[in-house]
Amino acid sequence: MERGTAMRKPTIYFLSYYNSCRSLIAVAWAKKLFSSKWQIESAGLAKKQVNPACVRAMREVNVFIDDYDSGKIDLKTLNEASYVVQMYDFKHEKTPPVEEGNNVMSWNLPNLSLYSFDSDEEEFAYYQELCDEIAMKVKYLYERIDGTKQNYTAWVM
Repeated sequence: MERGTAMRKPTIYFLSYYNSCRSLIAVAWAKKLFSSKWQIESAGLAKKQVNPACVRAMREVNVFIDDYDSGKIDLKTLNEASYVVQMYDFKHEKTPPVEEGNNVMSWNLPNLSLYSFDSDEEEFAYYQELCDEIAMKVKYLYERIDGTKQNYTAWVM
């Protein structure tokens, strides 16, 4: 390393269409699991208000994302990220425009804003399930990369 050059933290970049729910949940769980040697960020193809149902579902497990901001993809961060996790609804959304590679993962997660529900209770139950599913995927990711299990060619979950 050249003198005067700071060491950059490895970065995990979570991407979803709006960065208003799924990627924010992933960031929150990743920040709980990964050590401070990791930079954890998220972004979306478009910017949208943070989903209140997501905030409420995460609050229920004492994880607070109230102050998280919905941001758009930064190409510099995308190109320099150690790992990119694309979260999209395989059935209802187009694949994000990220080149597949050894450090790119695709997670099939429903975009609940595209679904209709019979009641607020039913909708909230689905958001709770989404939070749990993302928690499990982030735990798996943690075990694979921070736990030094090094086989991650274009994971699709």
